[in-house]
Amino acid sequence: MFFFEKKNQKTFASLSRTVLQNPPEEIKVFCFFFSKKKTFSFSPRSHKALTIINFFQDRHSRKGCQENMSETQAPESFPGHDPGVFTPVACKVVAAWPVGHFAENLAVAADGSVLVSLHSHSRIDRYDPATGEVREWATLPAPVAGLALDPGGTLWATGGELGKAPGFIWRIDASGKVALWTSIADAVFLNGATLHPDGKRLLVAESITGRILAIDIHTPCAATWVADERLKPVSEGIPGANGVKFRHGHVHVSVTGSNLLLRAPIGADGACGHLETWAENLRADDFCFDADGAAYIATHPANSVLRLAADGSRTTLAGPEAGAVGSTATAFGRAPGDTTGLYVTTTGGLWSPYQGAPQPAKLLRLEIGLSTLSP
Repeated sequence: MFFFEKKNQKTFASLSRTVLQNPPEEIKVFCFFFSKKKTFSFSPRSHKALTIINFFQDRHSRKGCQENMSETQAPESFPGHDPGVFTPVACKVVAAWPVGHFAENLAVAADGSVLVSLHSHSRIDRYDPATGEVREWATLPAPVAGLALDPGGTLWATGGELGKAPGFIWRIDASGKVALWTSIADAVFLNGATLHPDGKRLLVAESITGRILAIDIHTPCAATWVADERLKPVSEGIPGANGVKFRHGHVHVSVTGSNLLLRAPIGADGACGHLETWAENLRADDFCFDADGAAYIATHPANSVLRLAADGSRTTLAGPEAGAVGSTATAFGRAPGDTTGLYVTTTGGLWSPYQGAPQPAKLLRLEIGLSTLSP
């Protein structure tokens, strides 16, 4: 419950950050309009909540306060992870889900809406950056992990019960209607996904068996695209191959448990070439690229977002103070005026609690400052 008047906008701006990061069941706001008290009650995930909270945050930030925008303390060190230089950027929590939700992945549609997979709840939610509204968009019959959009706007999703066969690939139309595309009998942990440059196949990381699978998106069938021992887990409970993306004729793969990133050229026939080391000593979940070839990497248990430049230099852009606890995936905005924003999903540290307690899952927006959509 919050009570505020015009003179208390600074206090409300500070409290609004707490609401977004730790959403209660209901928000009640008391305001005075021409000496008459008005009461408003609404869900913290509703459009009204985000509108009024962001209004006061924006009013406050324009006055020069950076309390809601960037952090001052570098993330704690994580074993085997080289974070580079800590240079925080402006960051805002634009959506949040109660503790117990696991925001696993995201995809940004052509209209700019952000689709977020909630692995814990077998659901995909839709965030509209124009209105701030978050709504349930698609419900799946099993936990959902990786997301990838094809050029026609169809969403492809991976998932299944973690550690149990089979794995599933779903095809989801623009209305959120879900259809099973194919099941993969020997897949026990389907994870990140991306469209092959040929536009005919979906590539999916299998995090346990050390494979990248190719799923035909015209005829429901699957095959192993590449298998390599380096793609397998090195310890129980930590994924091997995780995120997979294409950039300038190469496939790039994060191998989480090994603190390793690999890449390989794509042959003229669309086959995978020899996998080579792209980066070491970097804890990486899923990631995306900008137009200059820099990768923006969610580091999950390292609780940060890291920029790996094309020259290999590293910059940590956000940490726990900004809300990046349990960061899982990244993607740039696509709507006009939003392409300088990097969206980041988080688990709130559900599997690896930060300072002993999990937090709400979040969708963050980092302001990178340049139009960085990768061609």
